[in-house]
Amino acid sequence: MLFRYFKFLINYTIKMTEPRCYPSATRNEKPILEVLKQFLGSTDKIKVFEVAAGTGQHTKAFSSYFTCAKWEPTELDETLLEDIKMHCKNLKNVLTPQKVDISVDLEDWSYIPQYTGKYDVGLCINMIHISPIECTIGLFRNMAKLLVYGGLLFTYGPYAVDGMISPQSNVDFHNSLKAQNPSWGLRDINYLKKVSKENGLKLEMVIDMPANNKTLVFRRLPPGGESDQHAQLLLKAGERY
Repeated sequence: MLFRYFKFLINYTIKMTEPRCYPSATRNEKPILEVLKQFLGSTDKIKVFEVAAGTGQHTKAFSSYFTCAKWEPTELDETLLEDIKMHCKNLKNVLTPQKVDISVDLEDWSYIPQYTGKYDVGLCINMIHISPIECTIGLFRNMAKLLVYGGLLFTYGPYAVDGMISPQSNVDFHNSLKAQNPSWGLRDINYLKKVSKENGLKLEMVIDMPANNKTLVFRRLPPGGESDQHAQLLLKAGERY
């Protein structure tokens, strides 16, 4: 009996020291990476600011491929910061994960991002539909300050299009989110286009993804102009807006 008790304690301790893994993150990891690879080279010396990094599974997968990128993961849920650290413990190009409430202005964050105004890429996966609208507005408002002119923001998840949600599985998902929290739900791409424009970003592309999701690609525009030094990062094929 005593042996079984100690065996239980050992197994419990092992489980507590392993990072969490979300099945959805495991499923969409490769499709999202394939999109990023069309924009970015594996040896590009870029700076990436990730919002809502979750467990850090995407951080690990993407920074392992883009080995010359400086990757800065952030997350609102403090309990997930340790998961990110554990997933990325052997990756020298990943900075210490930080707690960030993206709905709050950058100037009021508890830490100062290392490369404010110099990030080449922003990344936000599966946050927009599972957070209040203030987080979406804050995402664009803060990315306008974080990204270099011409820098790209990638968002991923399910979206409404022209006021319509499809297929039925996305409708059901939207309703289930609303039942959990009335401030959650699928956002319309046209609305995101409007909010991004108000903050100096432009929706460049909408890319269809598996499981009725999409990747949206926004670009930070320079004041009063379309030309920028990072234009070469734009994808050559896709649905342009």
